[in-house]
Amino acid sequence: MMVRLFGVDIRNPNVKLEETERTKKRKSTRLFGQEIVPQRRKSDIKKIRSSSPPSPPSALPFPLMETIREMEGKDLIFVVRKILKRSDTDPSLNRFLIPNNEVLWGFLSEAEKAVVEGGNGLGVVVVDPRGGMYDMKLKKWMSLNKIVLNSSGWRKFVKDNGVKAEDDSVELWSFRAFSKLYFGMNVKRDGSPSN
Repeated sequence: MMVRLFGVDIRNPNVKLEETERTKKRKSTRLFGQEIVPQRRKSDIKKIRSSSPPSPPSALPFPLMETIREMEGKDLIFVVRKILKRSDTDPSLNRFLIPNNEVLWGFLSEAEKAVVEGGNGLGVVVVDPRGGMYDMKLKKWMSLNKIVLNSSGWRKFVKDNGVKAEDDSVELWSFRAFSKLYFGMNVKRDGSPSN
């Protein structure tokens, strides 16, 4: 017989269950003169196991690296890799949603964070794999607690680089040049960096 007490399943000790090393270690309690042993429930959450750790980012294409070097870019960090969703390439939405933004948020100064959280966002420049530059805004959508890159610059980036939803992924890098925040974005098709 099983009883639930304070969210814990408890079995009747008069019902004999096979004792294992695991059940020997559990503490029993006396309740109304009877010994009870709490039963552990399996979690309803499925654990996802990856057969291998995430792969490291690709080397940046030469034109992108050359542009960063010419700008005397510093503090280059890898932010995230993302397979583009339809919403990322939809011209009417005109935005790139940055997932798992802890790395990026840690890279921003307190002043930059305040502007990103403000209504207008922080003006940034995104450098594409060929070294082309696009003006965009970095904003935090407070309602979703998500950071986005948006403006007509994103729409132009998608068009100029022939980016396709669900086929392509991007690797987003961040760096500083001229005391300003910049991003480098490498487009990957079929698992290979763009040239």
